[in-house]
Amino acid sequence: SLLVAIIPSIYLAYQSTKHVKLREWIMGFINGFQVAPTLSLIALIMIPLSYLGNEFPILREFGIKGVGFLPSFIILSLYALLPITSNTYTALKQIEPSIMDSAYALGLSRYQIMFKVQFPLALPLIVSGIRTALTQSIGNAILAGLVGGGGLGSIIFLGLSQSAPDLILLGSIPVVFMALFSDIFLETLESKIKPRLGLSH
Repeated sequence: SLLVAIIPSIYLAYQSTKHVKLREWIMGFINGFQVAPTLSLIALIMIPLSYLGNEFPILREFGIKGVGFLPSFIILSLYALLPITSNTYTALKQIEPSIMDSAYALGLSRYQIMFKVQFPLALPLIVSGIRTALTQSIGNAILAGLVGGGGLGSIIFLGLSQSAPDLILLGSIPVVFMALFSDIFLETLESKIKPRLGLSH
């Protein structure tokens, strides 16, 4: 879900820097998913997926139905939009106008400026947004257990329903370690990216 969210997030952030009015709509759209409770959004997304699965049996064979993996995947992807989009937008807006003027003066095209100037300078903050989104996604993924999505969440909720602390710990401890190790890994990656881009100062 995080990998699916990265490209749309960067695209939305880039368009937000170009169009002020569009930025308000984009930020309002992705902020709406953060405000709404995760379980409520999963319940809402289950309705159209259930309808599609019932009306078109061939879609059910591809996993498009109201319960299981797909509704959780969609919601986690939508939740990952905000941290990546906001960080990318901030990073692109912080690039000094003199740098952009120099790039234009050198005769670089719009796409060359985008890929050789803007995104390399914005990359550390983009990685920071991905760190936040990944940690958030790992925590929210346990809710998939409530809608038949499986995973460690199903073990945690089974333990809660049976008042079994051992099952709760069996599901919770790996989630905590995954969140910690993924954050450490991306933090290390971010620290290695900055010197390569000349951003260590």
